[in-house]
Amino acid sequence: MPEKIAGYLEQVANALLFALVGISIGLGQLLASGDILTTRIVVGRALSTGGIAMAAGAVLVWVPDVPMLGLFGVAAGLASLGTSGLERLFQRLISGRSG
Repeated sequence: MPEKIAGYLEQVANALLFALVGISIGLGQLLASGDILTTRIVVGRALSTGGIAMAAGAVLVWVPDVPMLGLFGVAAGLASLGTSGLERLFQRLISGRSG
């Protein structure tokens, strides 16, 4: 039983690290944008990019043995794309266009 709890805590810690990667990237992009910053925009961007980066854990479904550094790379890539970038990517995949 203690092994299960330790494994669960490790998964939670990894998810939080992915979220932190995403939050950092999202806030960095926001600060570089020159837009007027409000609390609502900052919190919204942090939550959305953090959530997107946490989705990097889904890679484990396809590649169970992927190293943690690889997962952080996927998290950073997803967070860099952001919601609009991912929407465009999925639209292109669905419509069958590559460019």
